[in-house]
Amino acid sequence: MKKFYLAIVMTGFAVRAFCQGAVFLDNLANSSMSPTATSNGLFWLSTGGTLSLINQDFNAAFYAGSDSGSLSLLATFLLSDGTAAGDNSVGPGTFGDPRGTDYRIPGSTSEAFFRVEAWTGNLNSYAAAVNAGAPAARSPIFLNPVSVPPGRTPDLVGLPAMVLAVPEPPVFALVGLGGLCALVFLRRNKNNRLPCWVITQATLVGLPS
Repeated sequence: MKKFYLAIVMTGFAVRAFCQGAVFLDNLANSSMSPTATSNGLFWLSTGGTLSLINQDFNAAFYAGSDSGSLSLLATFLLSDGTAAGDNSVGPGTFGDPRGTDYRIPGSTSEAFFRVEAWTGNLNSYAAAVNAGAPAARSPIFLNPVSVPPGRTPDLVGLPAMVLAVPEPPVFALVGLGGLCALVFLRRNKNNRLPCWVITQATLVGLPS
């Protein structure tokens, strides 16, 4: 009798594992040529004002979950350790998991939520890339189909287009730079009484128009 109940419990665990939705971490089926596509998107690189489909291997981190508020890291591919080698080999704008693994999302059966971070260079995280001024991009959270066996495992067809670009400095950083410039200007001219309009313009140096 104990063996019977144990078999039932083990069957329950097997069914639960079997019913976790799976997805391939690639966009090989995507074809939208718009850098602003909200789905079916490709990866782009913006350098020196020129925008083109990325044509080199790059780093990527994938987050997923059955709830948009509880995403967890699913996989990371890095140039620094070789796990990202060949991830752009299929063609410009594409990412293909070099391992070819399907990933299961606990609690999902038909769809799940995802977020993708991508960046260039031998840097180990999206945050490090942003801090270093390397081209990088982070997608919004998007919904993507998943499948349970024997269904066909889908790709990331819900992926929006991602443009890897050097992040613009935040407004507060520009204001701080402007304030520093104003301080230097005033110190150099401390013996002269400056009109108020000069001080005002100096403190606004660096603010976007």
